Amino acid sequence: MNPNETIRLLILNDSQAEAERLISMLHNAGRPSRAQHVTSNESLVKLLEDQAWDLMIAHDKTQNLTPQEAIKQIRRLNKDVPMVLLTDEEGSPTIVEGMKLGAVDVVRLDEDQHLLLVIGREIANRNQRQEKRITDRRFRESERRSQSLLDSSRDAIAYVQDGLYLYANESFAELFGYNDKDDIDCMPIMDMVSDEDQATLKEFLKEFTLKGVDAESTKLNFQGLKQDGSSTDIALQVAHATYDDEPCIQFLAKATRKDAATARELEAVKWKDVVTGLNNRTHMLAHTDKLIDNLPDGQSRALLYIDIDDYADAVQGKLGVAGADAALKDLAQLFASKAGEGESLARFGDSSFTLLTGNTTANEAVKRAEALCREIADHIVEVNSKTLQVNASIGVSIINENSVSAETVIEQAIDAMEKAREAEDAQALLYEPPISEEERQERDIVGEVQHALDNDLFRLLFQPIISLRGSDEEYYEVLLRLVNSEGEEVSPNRFLESAAEAGIGVKIDRWVILESIKMLSEHRARGNKTKLIVNLNRASVCDETLVPWLGVAFKAAKLTADSVVFQAQEVDVTNHLNAAKALNNGLTKLGTSLAISNFGCSLNPFNALKHVNASIIKVDGSFTQDIQSKSESPEALTQLLQELHEQEKITIVPFVENASVLSTLWQAGVHFIQGHYLQEPTHSMSYDFNMEG
Repeated sequence: MNPNETIRLLILNDSQAEAERLISMLHNAGRPSRAQHVTSNESLVKLLEDQAWDLMIAHDKTQNLTPQEAIKQIRRLNKDVPMVLLTDEEGSPTIVEGMKLGAVDVVRLDEDQHLLLVIGREIANRNQRQEKRITDRRFRESERRSQSLLDSSRDAIAYVQDGLYLYANESFAELFGYNDKDDIDCMPIMDMVSDEDQATLKEFLKEFTLKGVDAESTKLNFQGLKQDGSSTDIALQVAHATYDDEPCIQFLAKATRKDAATARELEAVKWKDVVTGLNNRTHMLAHTDKLIDNLPDGQSRALLYIDIDDYADAVQGKLGVAGADAALKDLAQLFASKAGEGESLARFGDSSFTLLTGNTTANEAVKRAEALCREIADHIVEVNSKTLQVNASIGVSIINENSVSAETVIEQAIDAMEKAREAEDAQALLYEPPISEEERQERDIVGEVQHALDNDLFRLLFQPIISLRGSDEEYYEVLLRLVNSEGEEVSPNRFLESAAEAGIGVKIDRWVILESIKMLSEHRARGNKTKLIVNLNRASVCDETLVPWLGVAFKAAKLTADSVVFQAQEVDVTNHLNAAKALNNGLTKLGTSLAISNFGCSLNPFNALKHVNASIIKVDGSFTQDIQSKSESPEALTQLLQELHEQEKITIVPFVENASVLSTLWQAGVHFIQGHYLQEPTHSMSYDFNMEG
C-alpha cells in the first residue's frame, strides 16, 4: 500500500464521535482517507452504488445497521469492499465469529497499531484482486482476438492432439473440401490422409511429439483426402503450440479463400438471429465481454435475462412451431420498443432474451424488470388470428468493476430468473450470492434446535453401563437426539456446538435434566436402583446458577441427588478449570458428583484432575476403537487406566463393540463398560442388569 494513497473508507458505527476518532487516527498515522459514516441500510446502498470503496470498518455491536446486514448488501451489489470488525470482546471466539460472518479480520477496539497493519494488508490485497481482474480481462480479450484471427484467417490453421483435430478454421476446412469447420472437430487426422502416406505421417508425428518443445518448426507434405474422396497435395508447416490451455501440434498451410468477397455478408449473418432479427447469443456474449473489459470505474450496467414461462405448452403447444416463431418475433418487437438508446437486446435461447442496459443501479434494474414483466403479461400476441398472453420471469445480474466475464454474468442472471420463477411473490429478482454451505447448515441447525425446544421435538435415549467388577449399581447414560423436519433423529454432534454458540446450550441441558429426572423418578418408583449419567455442555459447565437450580429440581421430583451423575467433557473442563472446579464442589455439596468424559486426549490429562477432583472418569472412545478396529496395542489404554486407578477413580470404557477387548479391560481393572456389544441406546431403561450377575 502506498502510504500517500487516499483510502476510500466506509465507517459503520453508531457513535459519530468514534467514527471521527478513526478518521483522525488514520490522518495522524499518515494514512489520508476519504471516509463516509454509514448510518442506515439506505445510506449504505446509495454509497455503494455511487462510487467504489476500498474498505469498511465496522463495530460489531452496531444497532442502526448490523455488520451482517452490511455484508449482505455488499455481496448483493457485487462490490469488493472488505470489512474489518472492531470489538470490545476478548478472545478468539469473537474473532472466529466475526470472520465466519464475512469480515476479513477482527481487531480489538483502541488497538490502533494493529488496525493500521490490517488496513494496509487489506488495501494491498484489494489492489492485487483489482489488478488480477484487469489482467484476466486483458487475457480474455487477447484470447478472443486470437480466436477471431484464427477463425477469419485466410491461412489454413488447425490444432492436433493425440491424432485428433482439436480445432480447424474455415480455411483449413475448405482446403479439404469441407463446407463447415465443425465437421472436422475431433476427426482423426488419418481420415484425411491417403493410404500410401499414412505410415509416413504417423512416424513423423511420433518423432515430432517425442522431441517436445525442442522440436523446431518443420514442413510436412502428403496426399490429402477431401470430403468427396478425391486427392489433393497438402503442404503444411508443423510446430508445437498451445490451444485452449492444452499442449498440441499446429498445422499451417498458406491458402486463400475463394469467397473472400462474401466474408462481410457472412459476418453479418453470424451475429443475427434469423427468427427475430435481433442480435444472437454469440453477439451478446462477445458484446458483454467487451463491455466488461472497458467498463469505467464507478459505472454499473445490468443484464436482464428474460425467459417466457411454460413456453413449450403455452406458445408452441397452441401455435405450432411456425406460429411460435411468429410469436417470438412479436415479443422481440415489444422488447425492442422498451430498449433505450445504446442498450443491447438479443435472443439468447429458444424462449429467452437478454437486455444489456445502460448505466443503472441494482434497484432501478429490478424495478425495470418488474415493469417489463407486467408489460409482457398485458401484451396480446396475435398470430394467424389466434391470440394469447404469456408471462415471463426475469433475472437481473449487475455488471460493474468486479464482473469477470459474460459467462459468469449470464449464469448469475439465469440463477436469479430460476429463483424468480419458483417464488410466489416475485417475477423478477436480483442475483444474490448464495451463503456458504457451512453457514447455511449452521443456520438450519440452530433453527431446528430452537424449533425442537419450542415444540418438544427432543428425544432421550438410554444406554446401559455395565459393571465388570460385580457392582450392583445400575447406570444408564442419557443420550440426546433431535427429531428434524423429516422425522429423522439427529445426533448431538451435529447441533450442540452450534446451539452453544447461539446461546441456547443451557436451555437444552436443562430440558434434558428435567426430562431425565422425571423419567428416573418414575423408573425408581417401580423398585429399581437405577442411576443416570447426564451430559453437560460447555455453557452449563460455566453456568453459576446450575447447582442452585438442580437443588430445586431434585426437591420438586422427590429424588435424591445421588441418583444422577453429571458428566462434562475433558476439553471443557481443561478450558474452564475454575468454572469446572466450582461446579464439582457445588455438586458434591448437593450430594451428587461430576464425571469427566473423553478423558485422555489432552497433552496432560491428569493436570485437570489436580483441580477438579471428579470421582468417575470415562476414557475417550478412540482408545477402544483403535484396539478393536486397528488391532493396535492396548498399552496406551492400560497405562492410562493404571494411573486413574492409582488415584482411586471409577473408570468407564465406552465403544465396546465386540468380546475380543473384554479380557484386556478385565485385566486392566476397568470398573464399567459401555457399547453396542452390550446394548444399543434405546428409548427406555429396559436392560436386565440381573443377567450380568
